[in-house]
Amino acid sequence: MARKKVREYTGKRLLKAAMKRLFGLELPIHVAQVKADTNFIELLEQHAWLNQTKLVVKPDMLFGQRGKNDLVGLNLSYPEAEEFIKARMGKQVTIKGCTGPVNTFVVEPFVPHKEEYYLCIQSNRLDIDVSFSTAGGVEIEENWDKVKTINIPTAESITGDVLAPLSSDVLAPLVSGLPLELRPTIEAFLANCLAVFDDLDATLLEMNPFTFDGNGMPFPLDIRMVSAL
Repeated sequence: MARKKVREYTGKRLLKAAMKRLFGLELPIHVAQVKADTNFIELLEQHAWLNQTKLVVKPDMLFGQRGKNDLVGLNLSYPEAEEFIKARMGKQVTIKGCTGPVNTFVVEPFVPHKEEYYLCIQSNRLDIDVSFSTAGGVEIEENWDKVKTINIPTAESITGDVLAPLSSDVLAPLVSGLPLELRPTIEAFLANCLAVFDDLDATLLEMNPFTFDGNGMPFPLDIRMVSAL
């Protein structure tokens, strides 16, 4: 089975659309894509929110180590975001021995937060692994001992009538260490993400990290998605 990596811009739009279509849930996700030929005046006309909130800017080219290469801008105004992108557009970077120019950025709202959670749903030949941690973010590898993983045989559907048991029983080990008041919210979000994973024919859906915004809505700060072709 062929697999295709999905840009973060596309992955977040797919996640938002699927959450609304399947559950009527409106995630507070807003994303804009910037390339070398992007007109910033026209971009603002298409996405008025860009001038109404502080922003995050980062390359959207399916590679990591963006922060370590001075390619992530945080808490920027729209003019600052434009300046940040123009200063780095076309910059040559070397990641894991591969060198090339940066030519695509994603821009989204800056969400102040304290907690960072980790979620990874990955399909294998005969099952699906679901991993969760309360210690998400850039130090996830150093805190891998805090990651909890459950295994769901692929023979079990994760949609329809089986979705409710998955939320209450199968997912319980992942959230057992959370404060009682947080468990229902995060359980529900994990269950919804599983259904979206299945609906989109994804083979990988990773959020590192996701958090909650000021209104208590789930907000994925970084997404990796791989789709089956």
